[in-house]
Amino acid sequence: MSRGVGLRFLVVGENLPLLVAGLYEEARGPELAAALVQRGLVEIPRFLGVDLPRGAQLGFSLTAEELRLVDEDDNTLLRAPRDSVDGAWLEQVRRLRGTMFVAARELELDPDQAPRELAERVDERARAGAVMGGIVGFSEERPTLPLLGF
Repeated sequence: MSRGVGLRFLVVGENLPLLVAGLYEEARGPELAAALVQRGLVEIPRFLGVDLPRGAQLGFSLTAEELRLVDEDDNTLLRAPRDSVDGAWLEQVRRLRGTMFVAARELELDPDQAPRELAERVDERARAGAVMGGIVGFSEERPTLPLLGF
């Protein structure tokens, strides 16, 4: 069975949103990694204690159905069902209108792994040259009521 892209939503400290993506070689990981770098995510030499750069031409867009990672031309690079989005992460990303985002090649994500252990694993992958990251924006499509003509 082919794995897709794994996602893990976290809140670091008390109020900083972080989204970690695990990119797998047998899925579309290499293609997605190249697209992320092309649009401004930067390969980071380590993860722990590093301030992620700004300036990536990417952002997350939340609709009624899904969370999408889009570029400045609104091309969708990644999708996740809305019901998979963590509520605490969503609260903080709404407040800040952005999130820390890291994508690691060949990083298996375990939803039950402690955040500190995950951070250490991301740091190991970064030291191996397999992590890119940055601060990216966030927008949300709010449902509107239809206008009724009388």
